Amino acid sequence: MDKKNHSFKDLDIFLRDWGHIRILGIKIKTPEAFFLLRISLPVAVLFLFLALGFVLAKNFILYATSAALIIYFILPAIVRGKISIKAANVLYSLPDAIDMMASLINAGLSVDEAMAYIGQNLDTPVSALFKIYHLEIFEGSTKKEAFDKICRMSFCTEFKSFIRIIHQAETMGNPIKEILRDLSKVYRNNERDLLKMKAEKLESKLIIVIFIFIFIPMLAIFLIPVLPQLKVFIG
Repeated sequence: MDKKNHSFKDLDIFLRDWGHIRILGIKIKTPEAFFLLRISLPVAVLFLFLALGFVLAKNFILYATSAALIIYFILPAIVRGKISIKAANVLYSLPDAIDMMASLINAGLSVDEAMAYIGQNLDTPVSALFKIYHLEIFEGSTKKEAFDKICRMSFCTEFKSFIRIIHQAETMGNPIKEILRDLSKVYRNNERDLLKMKAEKLESKLIIVIFIFIFIPMLAIFLIPVLPQLKVFIG
């Protein structure tokens, strides 16, 4: 599956489970509404630029086409960005939720009771998913169906693995609290490694920024005063 189709599938899942998504301040509730926005907004921008060019007696066809194409391709990128932010927020709050769940299970609570406690007493993306899980159970869904739904809604691979592991541990009767402690360590280490990678990428980008906006202007400042002398010397 290519990236384009994958992003549209994610949008369909997001809208089905979360109800709506805001794009450029516009509330989108269906995939059809997104496709309509993706077509109508570039067309509107295209005609706006052409009308402006007509009023100013300028040829804005190139600018109009470029702006329309940029908007057409940037809208799916905005959707992917919003979904990625949601997944990142879930991942960020996951280790703390796992630690609390391990403590609650160690105190004698079951997995469902620990999830209910976290859902009621924490205000994080993971606790919100736990609330949805218990609402699904209350409405008559099976545990597997409720787990599948919150996994879809998380868009987070680590959260899906966590749910799959605790579900299998419950089914097979394995000691969950020990598994949770190990999972928390793994996810914290992964998060630390991810932050290191981002820091390394940021460092390389900063070097480019420093070169463009500091080194080149400083070089120009030193060279501009001596340019007349160089011309005389060369001439």
